[in-house]
Amino acid sequence: MIKNYLKILTPLVLAALMTMPAGAEEPDGPADIPAAGADAGTPLVFDAKGVARPAASYEQVQEKPAPEKKKEKGKKGKEETQDTGISPENPMYVTADRMRYNDTTGDVDAMGRVVIKHMMDTYQTEYVYGNSIAQKYVIPGEVKWVNPTTNLKADRADYDAAKSIGRFEKLDGWEQGTYYFKGESGIYDRNANKLVVEKGYFTTKHAVAKVPDYRIEADSIDIYPNDHYVAHNVKLMAKNTTLITLSSYSGSLAHDDNEVSLWSLIPRPVFDSDNGMGLHNEIAVPFGGNANGTVYVKNRWYTKSGYKPDMGVRYRTPVGTAKLHYAEEESSTNDDGGIWVKKRPSLEFDTNHFYLGKSRFYVGAHGEWGYWDEDRGGRDVKGAYKGYDLYVSGNPWKLGKFMKFSWKAGYAKDYYSYSNNIRRNGYYSMGLSGGYGILSSWVYYTDRDIKGYTPYAYDSYSSEKPLDVGFRLQATRMDAFSLAWSIDTVNGRLNHRYWTYYRDMHSFFAWIRYDDIEKETRFMFMPKDFRF
Repeated sequence: MIKNYLKILTPLVLAALMTMPAGAEEPDGPADIPAAGADAGTPLVFDAKGVARPAASYEQVQEKPAPEKKKEKGKKGKEETQDTGISPENPMYVTADRMRYNDTTGDVDAMGRVVIKHMMDTYQTEYVYGNSIAQKYVIPGEVKWVNPTTNLKADRADYDAAKSIGRFEKLDGWEQGTYYFKGESGIYDRNANKLVVEKGYFTTKHAVAKVPDYRIEADSIDIYPNDHYVAHNVKLMAKNTTLITLSSYSGSLAHDDNEVSLWSLIPRPVFDSDNGMGLHNEIAVPFGGNANGTVYVKNRWYTKSGYKPDMGVRYRTPVGTAKLHYAEEESSTNDDGGIWVKKRPSLEFDTNHFYLGKSRFYVGAHGEWGYWDEDRGGRDVKGAYKGYDLYVSGNPWKLGKFMKFSWKAGYAKDYYSYSNNIRRNGYYSMGLSGGYGILSSWVYYTDRDIKGYTPYAYDSYSSEKPLDVGFRLQATRMDAFSLAWSIDTVNGRLNHRYWTYYRDMHSFFAWIRYDDIEKETRFMFMPKDFRF
């Protein structure tokens, strides 16, 4: 995102370097260049040297060999190549109601509906002026820049081409449509590929409001494109309440559901019948100057189960994410509830999804090696554990306008030193989901072919072949209700019947669920833009 922010002005630099075509007479003063808007004829095209030509003639220019970029000797005698981002293969198109250039003084301006297009970027403003000799340019009014991942604007901007530095007043923008920042001023250094937002704040999309639900306020925020940010003299705010102050904080800009952030320090209330009332919060801090690596602590407090921590280090690699941690984790496969295991420690690795060619299908894997300790009902089961899960799946298929089909298949194998046992699990799942108007529904089926057994309740399955069916009614913009059933197809037993109420709370959502089969209640309060 921010990497391209400079391009708000870089194309304008090239526009300022417009020269007359070979053989043209030099005007006595600023000469009007024919406009290129919808009502003004053919757009102009600027090549790598800043030479302007009608768009219709540019195909002939492209047929010629691309000119070699000028190489100059750097201070240390090394060859340096000037890279403007413009080339015969990727020209820049500029349209405006009116454009003028004086090749004697170097003065240049463009006015009216100024639109600059280069590759996937589009820039819009009303007036630009500057001087190509001094290499300084000014946009005195609002400038907007959009591309598939970015939407930014500033009230005013100026650019020093010699130093590759752009300055902005009252800027705000979006990163990946998820992260939002705003500041009184900003400086972009192209050489460092860094935008510094002064006297501003940083938040996520669902928290945006006149007074954001939560935000990171800072004296300055260093933003690195698609990588990470570093905030200085930080205050974590919930509305107008300061929750914590820090001298500095770094966070990832990657939108990862497994990523925790400074915002996750906000305590989140929970409740379920097995564990009691609880509070959850988390913190992650990058280490080693690399946003790919984080040290994290997840805190879980319950009135019945006590304190259940999860702490460790996580490192993101090109092929997946590795995690080494000490944790107490609740079972996600046995729905009896309140089943915990101590992992002391555990090394886990989750791969990215690797797509098969250009198809919609992908493969992935999960692996774990560690030491498990489960104390339940007076029976203490502990020992070394290792296991893996290999799977194949794909992007959901749309079936008409209102329905989609999803699926997954895989093979898992677990090794338990406690009983010297091995469990094998070949499985597949498939489901349909969809909706029309205020009504939506789903049906999912999972089939597991399990051979062997686990000595732990933690990773046992309540049902090997469950069928889940449900309906949801969006009663109002903020409120919804659902009714769902979970059926064990092996014996035809109804395991669960869930009655759930949902409430949209702007940047958070809450739901309360009652299971009238197990007579259990659960309450959750979750943020929309990040996961705990």
